[in-house]
Amino acid sequence: MDDTNTRDEIQVVVTVNGPGEVACWLYPLAHELKRRIPGVRICVAVVPCVFSSGAEADVLKTLSYVDAYCTIDETMKFIKWNKLPKGFRKKGPGFMLHLGGDSMFTIMLAKRLGVPALAYVERPLAFQFLFDRVFYSGFEKIEGLKEDERHKVVGEMMVDAAHLRCPDRSEAGKGRPLVGLYPSSRMYLTKYVLPYYAAAAEKVAKVMPGVDWVISKSDFVDRDFLRNLPDVDDGRPLEGVNLEWKREGDREYMVTPGGLTMEVLSPAQVAPRVNLALTVPGSNTAELATLGVPMILTLPTYKHEIAPLPGIAGHLGRLPVIGWRMKRFLAKQVLKRMKFLSHPNRRADRMVIPELIGELDAQDLADAIEGVLKSDTSALQEELRAIMGPPGATSKLVSELEDFLAEKGRRHEIAPAH
Repeated sequence: MDDTNTRDEIQVVVTVNGPGEVACWLYPLAHELKRRIPGVRICVAVVPCVFSSGAEADVLKTLSYVDAYCTIDETMKFIKWNKLPKGFRKKGPGFMLHLGGDSMFTIMLAKRLGVPALAYVERPLAFQFLFDRVFYSGFEKIEGLKEDERHKVVGEMMVDAAHLRCPDRSEAGKGRPLVGLYPSSRMYLTKYVLPYYAAAAEKVAKVMPGVDWVISKSDFVDRDFLRNLPDVDDGRPLEGVNLEWKREGDREYMVTPGGLTMEVLSPAQVAPRVNLALTVPGSNTAELATLGVPMILTLPTYKHEIAPLPGIAGHLGRLPVIGWRMKRFLAKQVLKRMKFLSHPNRRADRMVIPELIGELDAQDLADAIEGVLKSDTSALQEELRAIMGPPGATSKLVSELEDFLAEKGRRHEIAPAH
């Protein structure tokens, strides 16, 4: 990269480690940065993490607001051997912003780049004293947190992401009820969860034929994977049905053995119209709640060992022979300690939306779907929106970042041209 052409531009380098950070934090942040700081360059470094979908780099290269990105391999080469990723610049005006992954990766990248390290997080970080500023989403109540110049609560950017993706839900509730299937942004979960959701949908369709169904396909799930889902008769304990992929013109569908047709759409196409969502734990429970979408969270627990876990527990499954058993045990312990799994329930500290957890079958979910569809959910919709709160966190964070640049910008030395 010719540093003479870019040395005066603000460069913001962001670390991400999974779909949630890209879709719900980077998305609104990048839009607001581009709007407020003309010419800002946004570079994204994907860091190693058990919560990664494996498709982060493929998604990043399609995003117009990302000026440069590096894969996990390129990130590690830069940390280990100082091999600067293409499109990244050392020193100069700007900073590192931690959005996900191990905080030490962000610190090491900041040292390599010669820029300050900042963070936006849900909870305090390891090695937090090494960061110049830490901003909190406010999702978790942090004991003893005293806001000062270096530590501030700015709010939840997932709320802004939801409103950016879906500014209008006036179509919801018009016409036939619509149920959205959100099977996961990770393909290793989708292969189990989507056939399970489809099996429940078939059961509901028999007693409520006037319901329509759509599949919300995450950007992190490949279409070819959906076209070639594994056969459900592979010994899996979770009930499910095989799905056939069909295309008619520009529209794509998945069809159950009973003939139930479910159109495959993007989350941005589903959210404005859906009356009920079926989902696994994750950041989309925050987005759906922000929009006031009733939902049912499901977590079948037949295969604890495939669930990602933080820290060393997340890597135990790779050990030969006993690894999966150890990870299964630890996953069960983690689940026991968690009172709620969805964002609205965790924020409210009570059961606002149903959470079906355990050794589930399709009828369990079908009964829950029928219960919601037959009820008046208007009060629930208002409650969900109130729990998540109004937008504005991203604007507040960017204001803090602008203030930081104004304070620190003159102290940065610009790397000489080469």
